[in-house]
Amino acid sequence: MNIYRLDPIDPGHPAWGSSNEKDVVWAAAPTPEDARKLVALKTRIDIQSTAGDESPWLNKAVTSCVSEPTMTHVDAGTVVRVDGSLVGR
Repeated sequence: MNIYRLDPIDPGHPAWGSSNEKDVVWAAAPTPEDARKLVALKTRIDIQSTAGDESPWLNKAVTSCVSEPTMTHVDAGTVVRVDGSLVGR
């Protein structure tokens, strides 16, 4: 399992209205695309936002997603905040 760091790079983008997390997170997933999907799933707001249904975590222009090979404490299928707490459902 790989660990990916996802960083907001366009915090003013309207898609952030569909996410309850807006800061850097780490996700354990097989691929960068899977990491983006996992974070989108775990941070989705259940109400329809004015930005539509697209998560900012899926948009490469809005967030970066890079491998963090030195990080080892994130379990498969989880998303972690900077403070170490788990994100989501």
